[in-house]
Amino acid sequence: MILKGNQRSGGEDLASHLMNIYDNDAMELASVRGTIAQDLHGAFAEFEAMATGTRCKQSLYSLSINPSEPMSRAQYETAIERIEDRLGLNGQPRAVVFHVKEGREHCHVVWSRIDTVQMKAVQLSHDRQKLRSVAQELAQEFGHELPDGLAKNRGAQRYDQIDQAVKTAELAQAELSGLDATHRRAEITAAYEGSDSAQSFVDALWERGYQLARGDKRGFVVVDRAGQVHSLARQVNGARAKDVQARLSPLTPDDLPTVKETRERIRQEIEDEALDHHRAPHVKRSPEELKARQAERRGKLLAERQELELRQRQERMSLHTAQKKEAERPFARAASAVLALFGRVPVLRSVLAPLYRNTNLNMAERHRLEEEALSRRYGRENANLVRREQALGRVEARENRSLARDQRRVAQHEELQQRKAAGEKLGQVAENAADVTRPRTDEQPKQKAADKQAARPRRPRGYGLRRDP
Repeated sequence: MILKGNQRSGGEDLASHLMNIYDNDAMELASVRGTIAQDLHGAFAEFEAMATGTRCKQSLYSLSINPSEPMSRAQYETAIERIEDRLGLNGQPRAVVFHVKEGREHCHVVWSRIDTVQMKAVQLSHDRQKLRSVAQELAQEFGHELPDGLAKNRGAQRYDQIDQAVKTAELAQAELSGLDATHRRAEITAAYEGSDSAQSFVDALWERGYQLARGDKRGFVVVDRAGQVHSLARQVNGARAKDVQARLSPLTPDDLPTVKETRERIRQEIEDEALDHHRAPHVKRSPEELKARQAERRGKLLAERQELELRQRQERMSLHTAQKKEAERPFARAASAVLALFGRVPVLRSVLAPLYRNTNLNMAERHRLEEEALSRRYGRENANLVRREQALGRVEARENRSLARDQRRVAQHEELQQRKAAGEKLGQVAENAADVTRPRTDEQPKQKAADKQAARPRRPRGYGLRRDP
């Protein structure tokens, strides 16, 4: 079980992310506590509205629960209550969302940090260490296995990896490139730990799809398959910059190609591999499937609107019917006539004003107040529904952007395939033309085989060095 939590702001963006049905196979809003709104956008808006009375800039605490084995809802509830108690968030407003992604269910919990009684944020000191201890307890209680990093308490050694923490910018970079930052670091760390020299380290990186290059200011850098540049020292878990430099000695950044040259080499390699269908990107959900799921979700909101309008009409009709029956009673008709007579006398208006405001005596005033109260409630209900429709529009826009991103990657891959195929055809045409004009000799077949072998892309030898002539 892996527990990851962080303080954050941006409730609207977080709600849109959690409601995304394109990147997730299924999404379920399990519960919302402590708010009037029962949808994520409304609940998080209330969370942030509470924070306006304080100086807190990050009023939300977002937690993800990723179990190594399937869990029941009772186990999830136990885990959430345990975590809530350990962090000191008991009774705070919260929302619980379940996602199913690639056949695996996980849970997201978002709390409001604002204590409305004292109007200050709940202090969350050492929250990661608390989550670590809770994860160990829950894994033992549920019989789950923990990763080596969580199963072992490293003490002061845990600070060695503070610099390797995944930052928000890296998450955005991973979103653009499609390469997970944690997975990338694990692969580069494995290449580093499994090598005993600079050449073996470069070979191990190359086998994993990464290449070492010379950075503009940072010395050694790693360029991934998407052309993104990363500082080598930050990609090796548990190693300092001086340890990395000692491992790569006597190699220096001047011996390596520049980032621009490395990107060009990677582009050539990608084009060479474009015809490999195993590497082809894919669209997680077809436009038709996404449109159908969006229509189904929007249809539920439309049905709710129709039900609300029908209920409001029935309530208003019932109120008017009751008021009409009350007005037709003899005593009510007489009281209304007397008050109307007094109202026509200017001298008595100010004296009898309390009688007009007395709802027990003035039936017409009471009816007016009832209609106003009903209209105000209808206004709140309609505004809440409009807000939910607008929030759903933002979620759909996010899902459509994710679809467009995958479609763009597929189109780029197909373009590479076409360019590869066109290049091969041009090469065949040139080769045929050379065969027609070249004199026939006994060594011609051997020469042709040698030309084909030379035309194949070869991996650079000796670090892939860029040597000046």
